[in-house]
Amino acid sequence: MQTLVIDGYNVIHAIPDIEGLLEESLEAARIGLIRMVTEFKNSRKDVQRIFIVFDGKSEGPDQEVAVSEGITAIYTPTGKEADNKILEIIKDSDQPQSITVISNDNFLYNNARSLGARIKTVRDFCRMFKNRC
Repeated sequence: MQTLVIDGYNVIHAIPDIEGLLEESLEAARIGLIRMVTEFKNSRKDVQRIFIVFDGKSEGPDQEVAVSEGITAIYTPTGKEADNKILEIIKDSDQPQSITVISNDNFLYNNARSLGARIKTVRDFCRMFKNRC
């Protein structure tokens, strides 16, 4: 079983239908991504957990919100990059090789790989989802 860690805003900006929701609001785009990820998880038996990490929502510690069974949205505090939280998740795992990071960010790509995680681009993620994005 694998765990996906999704670089929230990076993915929002890479999928035109989700990015288009930014015209309505940032929250609409986040909800659009969460809905898409929920549909994805429901279609896959090999994905146990999904974390969607968004940066800079509030002051204080990271906020974790259970979205649905096996899906958690994480909002980092203002000033803390989602990239750093994603790398923390990998470092804290006793099985980093079971983690796949979804992002087009080169910094995250290189650092996640060096910690033992796999990385897929947003395009790769869409292929996993049968090009539904």
